[in-house]
Amino acid sequence: MFLFLPVTSFSATSSVQPSAALRALAVVAVLYILLWTVAPPMLSPSFPLDVVESLSWGREWQWGYYKHPPLAPELLHVFFLLFGRFGPFLLSQLCIAATLWLVWCTGRRLMSPDRALLGAVLTMGVVYYTFPALEFNHNIAQMPLWAALGYALLMALQQGRLYHWLLLGALAGVGLLTKYSVAILLIAQALYLLLGPDRRCLRQPGPWLALLVMVLVFLPHGMWLYQSDWLPFSYASERAAAVGVHTRLGAISFLGAQILSHLPMLVIVLIAALWARRQARAVAPEAGPWRLQTQNAAYLLAVALLPGLLLTTLGLVTGARVRDMWGSPMWMFSGLLVMACLSDRWFQSMRERLLRGVTVWLVLVSLLTGAYLAWGAQWRQRPARMDWPAAAMATQAETAWAQHSHCRLDVVAGDYWLAGLVATASPQGPSVLITRDPRFSPWVTTQRLKQHGALWVWQLDPGGADPQAPAPLDAVQDDPALQLFQGQWDIPWPYAPRSEPLTMGWRAYVPKGCVQAAPSPSGAAG
Repeated sequence: MFLFLPVTSFSATSSVQPSAALRALAVVAVLYILLWTVAPPMLSPSFPLDVVESLSWGREWQWGYYKHPPLAPELLHVFFLLFGRFGPFLLSQLCIAATLWLVWCTGRRLMSPDRALLGAVLTMGVVYYTFPALEFNHNIAQMPLWAALGYALLMALQQGRLYHWLLLGALAGVGLLTKYSVAILLIAQALYLLLGPDRRCLRQPGPWLALLVMVLVFLPHGMWLYQSDWLPFSYASERAAAVGVHTRLGAISFLGAQILSHLPMLVIVLIAALWARRQARAVAPEAGPWRLQTQNAAYLLAVALLPGLLLTTLGLVTGARVRDMWGSPMWMFSGLLVMACLSDRWFQSMRERLLRGVTVWLVLVSLLTGAYLAWGAQWRQRPARMDWPAAAMATQAETAWAQHSHCRLDVVAGDYWLAGLVATASPQGPSVLITRDPRFSPWVTTQRLKQHGALWVWQLDPGGADPQAPAPLDAVQDDPALQLFQGQWDIPWPYAPRSEPLTMGWRAYVPKGCVQAAPSPSGAAG
């Protein structure tokens, strides 16, 4: 986010005012956002998996989906409608930018403005804020909400205004509508309120009003959960059972992955410290680099470290599966923690080199990401999700449907990847009927299929039989009101046009009132 910010903006001898540094920072942030918004869709023919899946949900405007709450898919759908293929990447970068801005706002309440600003910049040294942000998903959507919750509680504790507590409750409810794992941060904040130095606030109405607002905001989704028989939780339970038994070593693996995600930041800090060591020791040999420099160390430690430790402990105690990427939103305050731990003398000596280190890291990761998108499939000799021929698949689907129906393509059926790719790349914007369980696509009913039909697609298995039609499509395939057509497509891979093509089967369920009349011998419609 801060690729080319002049290092003099943070130099102790610079005459550049803080406002000038912030203006330079804003310009660089905009350029970085544009780069990471424009380059990925120009270098890749399709979206990442989570983007395709979320787009198939978001267009339906439900109060919940079988894996997650509704906010992130619906926000993604809005950005896709407004900005097309650039929308998902723009949304990811705006989430990162909003997160860093809120980290900076939080830091200004805990430490000096220059420490807060560099702490926000240093956050980009955590891997989660760079390459993984290509794929907008619920983890990316959580990031600004985690940062906003950290800021809102601190503001409520420091100022004690009732509207700060109401804002905290609203943000908590919105966070839970984004992903349930926001509850980990809320638990960490609740533990801080119960056990920390600010526990006297629990005698005031503010925290309890915040709890009430959170419940009210979450209530519509809570009602959906009840009516759907707690579908996301039963899905997660079934998926965990299908994967098999997990050991407590998974929690240790999670903790190790979080440390590795901090490796660029740790290297930057280490190199800056080694460069600054001689200068700092020459001036004050007895001064060490580490000295806590923050007004509320307990709070910063709680929001920066406690969520990750809670999740690790949960995995160790229960043996539940803990995914590495669940740590994505947990570390936006890591840069502030580093800044808070540096003594004044060492901070003055290190800050210019810290900024240079972040700059080098962001240039490097940008170049590597561009190379991966442009040539990754050729290097691996197999496609990643972003290498699939989405546009060609959608064109084939529209052509096949138009050959047999003069009505709009309303539903594409299949697994959430293939059907989602076709639907996402199709200008007609059809709904997706997801295979396996009809509860996954409640917007596609038997009555809708009878009225509008559907196109079912699947990847052909050489020598294998055609798969079973998904429910409820299987219930209407013998309906006399529908006419069936089928065939297959051979679609070249964008990265390897001379290799074996992608072979897909398709079957069109066309209402008889929509069936395209056969052309007459003269070419006119009969």
